[in-house]
Amino acid sequence: MEKRPIVTLLTDFGEGSYVPSVKGVLLGLAPEARLVDISHDIEPGAAGCAGFLLSRTAPWFPPGTIHFVVVDPGVGTDRLGLIVEADGSVYVGPDNGVLGLVIERAERVRAFRIEEGEWTPDRVCPTFHGRDIFAPVAGRIARGEPIGQFGPPIDSSRLTPFPIRPPRREENRFLGEVVWVDRFGNLITNLERCAVEEWAGDGPFRAVVGGTSIDTRVHTFMEADAGDLIVLHGSWETVEIAVVTGNAAKRLGVASGEPVRLEKIHGR
Repeated sequence: MEKRPIVTLLTDFGEGSYVPSVKGVLLGLAPEARLVDISHDIEPGAAGCAGFLLSRTAPWFPPGTIHFVVVDPGVGTDRLGLIVEADGSVYVGPDNGVLGLVIERAERVRAFRIEEGEWTPDRVCPTFHGRDIFAPVAGRIARGEPIGQFGPPIDSSRLTPFPIRPPRREENRFLGEVVWVDRFGNLITNLERCAVEEWAGDGPFRAVVGGTSIDTRVHTFMEADAGDLIVLHGSWETVEIAVVTGNAAKRLGVASGEPVRLEKIHGR
């Protein structure tokens, strides 16, 4: 039996008519496609948050998945539209860094710029390329059209890099930031578990965020009492700050982009 193509959607469109309009275009071109929503709750214009979330979710999908990724504050400007094939999956979105982390971590990458052609709809709204440019491209790829027909190849090293700067490691400090606040109010950081464990060794450390120090480290949420601020390695294999049965973002008054500092605790 022929496999049905999978198309994921990751946007900052929120609720309303934007996402259904995109889905209508996709299904009109590839009615057999399976559409999977990753998230539409990205903060408006937050390409870095979207790129991080993409890097943590896309690997769970089978090869050949098409990822529609549109967080595009530069819509209608001269920023490029891209098709990127990375390690067997395809990504369609703007060249603003939202695909930067995927490109950076992939072993095999081909990139193409999207240019107008016979495939282009008769009407293209300059403020909604998600519906009028990226969805038609993704839909045509989903129905089997070659990715190279929408524009010429481009050197992936020339594309906009991932906009969130990498964590900075020092002898006694590890500096990163909050890259995502989940629906529970947990603060998910870009401090990778493997790098933190290499830095800290067997020694204790605390997290400092929003002017508050947290040194209660746990493996699961229920190892501490309700209301406690805790530090743990989350399901994305990065450091998270949480409140047991509470909301860390509200408790600390922070959001995505907030600096996070890990400090080694000496004398314990």
